[in-house]
Amino acid sequence: MTQDQFLKLSRDLQDLSKTIPQEWGKIQNDSTDSKIDMFACSNLVALLVRINHLSSEDQNYFKKRWFIWKCSQVDEYLFCKTPKVKANPNSKDKDWDIEFDDDIRFDLKGTVVPKPLRQNFRVSMERKLIEYYYANQSKGMRHHMQNRLFIVHHSFRKSERSIFLRCHWQLKEYAYREFNKRMTNSRINFLRFESVLCKCIFLIETKDNELVYKI
Repeated sequence: MTQDQFLKLSRDLQDLSKTIPQEWGKIQNDSTDSKIDMFACSNLVALLVRINHLSSEDQNYFKKRWFIWKCSQVDEYLFCKTPKVKANPNSKDKDWDIEFDDDIRFDLKGTVVPKPLRQNFRVSMERKLIEYYYANQSKGMRHHMQNRLFIVHHSFRKSERSIFLRCHWQLKEYAYREFNKRMTNSRINFLRFESVLCKCIFLIETKDNELVYKI
């Protein structure tokens, strides 16, 4: 991704974030996925043209699915703007997304605080969150565990605002730059889940409307 492509995509995603629901409506499934080739849509205009003939429910499904996919690509791009971080050159390889200092590789996973943990959520619940994510969001990789960085978006004002946090690029640039700086200085306290390393990076909107990150 080039800087110009990032600028265009970042605006598309911010515009789309204002129109899509927080919840899926229908869960991710192969039947709906087969209706269009979402991955052939490199920009928002192409997506809207491709889904125009579908029902309102299916259109929302693909808007949300495309939004999350493209946000993950931007997350990867922003990480790779920091020193000594590179992307997996094989975009179809599901083993890892980014590599730090030619040494340690991670899969990036953009997510939210799950419903069962939302009411009493605190950043100190990181291990409980990670256990939930591996158990419920990684079923396709259950027998192929990966190092993971979970990018957790959470608003204490309204859970629906996590959509807004997914594309707050400036806050993410600050967070990823600081994370990489701490990586360089060996100041990241990784957690272990079974055989892998994992960590949460929290993008948070406080009750006082403050936007912060926590590592």
